[in-house]
Amino acid sequence: MSSRCIFSEDLTGHAPSGDVLTHCRRELMHAIWCLLLDDEFLEAYEHGIVVECQDGVFRRFYPRIFTYSADYPEKVLLATIRNLGKAPCPRCYIRKEDIPDLGTVRDENKRKNLARTDDHMHNGVLPRIRDWIYRTGRSVKSTTFDFWLLARSWTPTSNAFSDRLSKFGFDPFKMLVPDFMHEFELGVFKSFFMHLLRILHAHGENAVQNLNQRFRWVPTFGRSTVRRFVQNTSRLKKMAAWNYQCILVCLLPVIEGLLPDAHNDEMMDVVFSLAEWHTLGKLKMHTDTSVGWLRTATKELGRMLRRFQRVVCPYYDTRELPSEQAARGRRQAKKASQGKGKAPSMVVRASAKKKEYSMETYKMHGLGDYAPAIPWVGTSNSWSTQPGELEHRRVKAYYARTNKNQAVRQISKLERRETALLRMAARARSKAQRLGGTKSTPVAQGYRKQAKNTQTYLSFAESEALPYTIPSQHHHISSSRNNSIHLSSWLKQHKGDPATKNFLSKLQEHLLARLAHPDWTGDGDEFTDAQRYQLQLRNSRMYVHKILRVNHTTYDVRLGQDVLNPRTHSDIMISHPFSYPQVLGIFHADDVNTAPGSTSSASSQSMDFLWVRRYRLDTSWRAGFKRKRLYRLEFLPDSDPQAFGFLNPDKVIRGSHLIPAFAHGKTGDRLVGDSIGRLPRDGLSSDEDWRYYYVNFFVDRDMYMRYRGGGVGHYRLEIPVEEDIPGAEQAADDEGDGETPEEPVPSTSESRSDQLPDPVNLTHRPDSPMSTHSSSSGLPSDKSDLESEPGSDDEGGAGGDMDGGFGPEDGDGDVEDEVEEGYAPL
Repeated sequence: MSSRCIFSEDLTGHAPSGDVLTHCRRELMHAIWCLLLDDEFLEAYEHGIVVECQDGVFRRFYPRIFTYSADYPEKVLLATIRNLGKAPCPRCYIRKEDIPDLGTVRDENKRKNLARTDDHMHNGVLPRIRDWIYRTGRSVKSTTFDFWLLARSWTPTSNAFSDRLSKFGFDPFKMLVPDFMHEFELGVFKSFFMHLLRILHAHGENAVQNLNQRFRWVPTFGRSTVRRFVQNTSRLKKMAAWNYQCILVCLLPVIEGLLPDAHNDEMMDVVFSLAEWHTLGKLKMHTDTSVGWLRTATKELGRMLRRFQRVVCPYYDTRELPSEQAARGRRQAKKASQGKGKAPSMVVRASAKKKEYSMETYKMHGLGDYAPAIPWVGTSNSWSTQPGELEHRRVKAYYARTNKNQAVRQISKLERRETALLRMAARARSKAQRLGGTKSTPVAQGYRKQAKNTQTYLSFAESEALPYTIPSQHHHISSSRNNSIHLSSWLKQHKGDPATKNFLSKLQEHLLARLAHPDWTGDGDEFTDAQRYQLQLRNSRMYVHKILRVNHTTYDVRLGQDVLNPRTHSDIMISHPFSYPQVLGIFHADDVNTAPGSTSSASSQSMDFLWVRRYRLDTSWRAGFKRKRLYRLEFLPDSDPQAFGFLNPDKVIRGSHLIPAFAHGKTGDRLVGDSIGRLPRDGLSSDEDWRYYYVNFFVDRDMYMRYRGGGVGHYRLEIPVEEDIPGAEQAADDEGDGETPEEPVPSTSESRSDQLPDPVNLTHRPDSPMSTHSSSSGLPSDKSDLESEPGSDDEGGAGGDMDGGFGPEDGDGDVEDEVEEGYAPL
């Protein structure tokens, strides 16, 4: 018999229950932290450590714990509270039913007035309870203990951080900062998106199939910002946080028109608010202004989600997704095989259960803590759990290379093999450097040849020499001459194509204007025909290039780089905010100016230029941040002289992400027939364009700040002021609590224990939204109110109806037995 069973047998006369084992696991976590926070650490914490620095100066350093980044199950352990209890937040005592008030003044005040403290650990309550457990063998979940612990979701566990560091004024709850990845991307948004899929299933009319098809047609952006949606998005298979981020930033054009007009508008408002909050929450550089935007966005997101739950959700009979139903069946079969449920023969395939959207989740509540936390501990990327979670990719990559039989042993062998190969490569590089350094292999230029096809861009298989781009360069194009177009032959082949109309004269006009005044380009009719003909292209050739690299300064004063090519990333931004061309070709040519008086430096030189097709802003469409809609573009018709033209690469600000407006269909009116000026795109035939395109300014944080303004690294530009929406000031919630919260009020000198809610009052929701909680310690009038409720955080439920990582903390399903409470897979 194990030692733990002997102790339990001697004390209670029976084997330890699941509650006791759960309690032991909590105790083990804090016992380990007590070993780490030993006397030597406390000495350094109080008096510092003298360390000799690299400059030879001795300095005294004081170790401090500012933040502890963890997901919710680990926060529960560190805060010594019950998993998904009546007060589920590790930072305050707010109750579950008050969580939907996110963003209101009432919610702001409760976060401040009901902040958690560790007074119960030092006023004799917790030591007395622990003494009863360890000396008299009382049950860990005794209803007697619940009188003091249940209402605040405490557990009878001694907190190592409070025990060891409280004498220095350390707050063990303030260090538990929010977790952006798990709480928003894998929490609030995932929950909303899954319910959106349920609504589309309930609506029918191939809405889910259309959503999957539209996602597959969304263009990529950046190196890995928006990746290709290669599968049915609605299946939600093998999705990580970055998958949901891609879904969120591209969702607005995808869901447009899938629901009836009234619900479509409501849904797009919610998605816009989610995308804006996500962008503001992940900014890597904040100012007072942007933090204010985040507060406003939190208030607006809470209002829009409450309206979504109140207006849209009741209209649809939403039930489990097929994947959820299948997962529930597998869980039931597993429980039956383990003897924890019905017999295997009694498990039948049940119909899909009804599902409702819930805002009463800790992850929803956590959104209100970001704006106060950022000025205190820095931007969210500095305390995100994402860097640690990314290491999972390494193990999963190894696992895919095993035969799934004794996978741990095979993964270990693969890791050791990779380490050995890396060491061999490092030794080879070191040996090469000792022998005189490595010599770069010159790229063979070969002979000048005409491109095998007459397209204005190179295929992916074509190779092109393009060395490292130095940061001081605005743009970089290869100097290779391997691929060229003979201009006269090419124009003859495409004679009659609207895209090549006046091609040569426009090119000559563009190049002459740049030679005459390099700082700006003309309006297109500055020179006469005679002057244009004096500019010639050497050998009548244009040299085609594969990519264009553009360096730009991001909003947080860092170097950003966009790699543009006509095949996949062809849309660019030139004059902010409403001028967007599509790059049809990247060229350079050797110009010979035969005009009398031309200088030798300008008479023959190589010049880079872009052939572009231009968009125009759809002025009939009302868009912007106040209207919660993306700006909409359309191609200029081929009859417009400005539809096609040339562009100096110096004018490119950066790449742009334009998503087709799928709901408005396709058209062939903008460019008639099969043309060299129309790039092949998914979902389009050779003679079609999408009627409209949306400017996705949520694609990354730098793009958002260019439209919103206030980027520290951006030039100060005049952003068009949006018109106020009539009646917008009346858009507050029905409860009339929509005003912007005031600045935080400094805490008073009163004892924090005076601000703590009483267990009696906490068990009842206050009638008044601003009612205060008494600090008296009177006995409850009805003891049953303090006992664990059926199916609540303290009862072993029938098992949550979750799929994958979608848990009860997301408001979906019941809470599992507390035997597994608070422990996330590592």
